[in-house]
Amino acid sequence: MLARVARIGGTAILAGGASAGAIAAGALGEEAQRSAIFMLMQLDDKLRPTLAATLPAEAFICLYSATRTPFAKAMGKSAGKQPASLPAGGAESVRVMGLSFRNDLGNAAGLDKDGSLLDFNYAIGAGYTVVGTVLSEPHTGNLFSFLGGLWRGNAWTPLPLSGGALNSLGLPSQGVAAAMSNIAAFRERHALPPQRAERTGKAKGGGGRGAGGEAAGGGFPIGVSIMGHPAHADPAQKLEGVLHCVREALPLADFIEVNESCPNVHHGSGGASATEELAARLRAIVAVRDA
Repeated sequence: MLARVARIGGTAILAGGASAGAIAAGALGEEAQRSAIFMLMQLDDKLRPTLAATLPAEAFICLYSATRTPFAKAMGKSAGKQPASLPAGGAESVRVMGLSFRNDLGNAAGLDKDGSLLDFNYAIGAGYTVVGTVLSEPHTGNLFSFLGGLWRGNAWTPLPLSGGALNSLGLPSQGVAAAMSNIAAFRERHALPPQRAERTGKAKGGGGRGAGGEAAGGGFPIGVSIMGHPAHADPAQKLEGVLHCVREALPLADFIEVNESCPNVHHGSGGASATEELAARLRAIVAVRDA
């Protein structure tokens, strides 16, 4: 299931407009919502090559770009309230760096930008997830105009035959406050408090398998990916944005990922100054963490 969700990447041929809106609004019961979501995935898997061959390239890209976010939200709302029952003899729990992971397969940053897919990832059996990348304040990302201005938004398109995808989203984010609100609500719904690793320099429990987790179904660490706001040109302002994200995330995140490179945003000219800025940024993050 995780592999299929990763390959589909949150798209569907029929996900736009009223279809996604009705599902997202809860017009269907939980079971009906789940059935509709997976039906859309299966339809998309079958029809995507035909669509790519018949639609103009810009129309194909616009279709998937426009439906990515609505479908992802509908997918998130289709999740059940209980975690998946993992098959006996399947994925084993893992304990590493003092944190308990339900298993070693999870979702990296990029799919769940603001924590709206936490219930979905938890329900399908992910061992952990990373929310983000989140920014200190809202950001639209890269906006493109399609079909003569008929639709304007973030560009995302699947590759029809390979199962991969291309994007130039440019780090769209609702801001760290919105992401933390979603994480807090998820933790309350499932009674999953943040794990607190013992900072001993070694993996608590030996880092082996089968150690079990703190919560029902094993541990489900939530990481938060952060970086400096692309719109902040001043290095001091950008750094303060990173530190603000650290302060906001620490009470709710099990771990923090520092995103230092996005191919779709400008990061300066690089060189020695960039290396010095990176070192200073990491020192500042550690200082905030320790405080």
